Amino acid sequence: MSKIYLLAALTSLYSFGAWADSHVAAAVEETEAAELTAMTEGVDLEAAESIFSRNCRACHGNKAQGVASYPKLSDKTPEYIAEKLKTYRAGERIGPNSVLMIQNAKDLSDEEINSLAAYVTSAFD
Repeated sequence: MSKIYLLAALTSLYSFGAWADSHVAAAVEETEAAELTAMTEGVDLEAAESIFSRNCRACHGNKAQGVASYPKLSDKTPEYIAEKLKTYRAGERIGPNSVLMIQNAKDLSDEEINSLAAYVTSAFD
C-alpha cells in the first residue's frame, strides 16, 4: 500500500470521525433538551424555587452544589431526590442529617416533592 493511499485513507477516517462526533454531540444535546422538557412539564418550578430557597439552599448551597456534610443534589436524578424526600417525609432516618431533612420534608406534598426534584436537577448548570 502506498504512503499516499494510506494517508488519504487516514484522512477520510479522521474526517468521518469528526463528522460523527459532531452529529453524536448534537443528538445528545437534543435528547437532553427533550428529557428536560418532559421532566419539567406540568411541575410548578416557581413554587419549587421558593421551597428550595426557603428549605434547601442554606445547607445544600445556592446551586445545590453541596456544602460540608450536605450532599450535592444537582447531579442526582429527579427520581432519586423524590425517593429520598418521601423517605424523610415518612420520618425515616437514612443519614447523619436526617433530623434536619425530616423537619424540612414532613409537610411537603407529592406534587411539591416532584416539582422540587425537577427544579433541583434542571435549574443549575
